[in-house]
Amino acid sequence: MTAPQKKPSAPVPPSSDALAVLRAEFDVLKQEADRLKDIAGRAQADLQNAKERLERERSEIGKFALVGAMTRLLPTLDNLQRAFTHLPEDLKNHEWVKGIMAIESELMRTAGDLGLARMQSLGLFVDTNLHEVLQTGPGPANKVIEVFEEGYTFNGKVLRPAKVKVGQAQPSALAAEPGAK
Repeated sequence: MTAPQKKPSAPVPPSSDALAVLRAEFDVLKQEADRLKDIAGRAQADLQNAKERLERERSEIGKFALVGAMTRLLPTLDNLQRAFTHLPEDLKNHEWVKGIMAIESELMRTAGDLGLARMQSLGLFVDTNLHEVLQTGPGPANKVIEVFEEGYTFNGKVLRPAKVKVGQAQPSALAAEPGAK
């Protein structure tokens, strides 16, 4: 004979006190989960911002890593340009000179591709960020009338200001202007 099988007993409903305790625990755990979720979201955003900042900094470092090399190269470029300015007329068509000019041109093009640019100064109003005024002389007031040494920028920042002579209006010229007292 088989033993009589017991029927599973129906679950006993929790008392209202136990239910209140469970709800309170649930609320505390839910608040803790929300707090941790918020912390994780902020940490993820901080990580993304740090990655972007590091990428920008890496790009800037790469851009300006050549500043020292470019600065050391400028006197050589100046000397080549001075040599071409003072080239005797009978040598201007010499093949060797044309070859050196081609090398200088290629060097300037390569440096330009890396971010080096010669500033234009002649005839412009003097800007203390771009020009180092060495002399003044007769000419349009505050305009560059002569460039002694070219200025250069590198990736948009001044690498070396141009050394210039600036016009200084003469008192007699000011008196001759209409409306002058």
